[in-house]
Amino acid sequence: MLFSWLSRRREYRALVDAEATRLAEDEGGAGYYTARQLASAARSQGNPGAAKLWSCVARRVADMTGLQPGRSKIGRAESER
Repeated sequence: MLFSWLSRRREYRALVDAEATRLAEDEGGAGYYTARQLASAARSQGNPGAAKLWSCVARRVADMTGLQPGRSKIGRAESER
């Protein structure tokens, strides 16, 4: 039982890392905002699992790109500033 939980956790982390890497490579710091938008869309559609995933991806993209959420405007479109 413990090992199955650990295995699922590792798979989840691998998924988060893969999505974060893809977004960071494709969009740079803007990938953070893309992941936040996907999390928001999942919440409004009533999908808490997907919302959690994309929130974790957003945090990972921020870590990977050096973005400080709430303090940095890197990657935001002019209309969002």
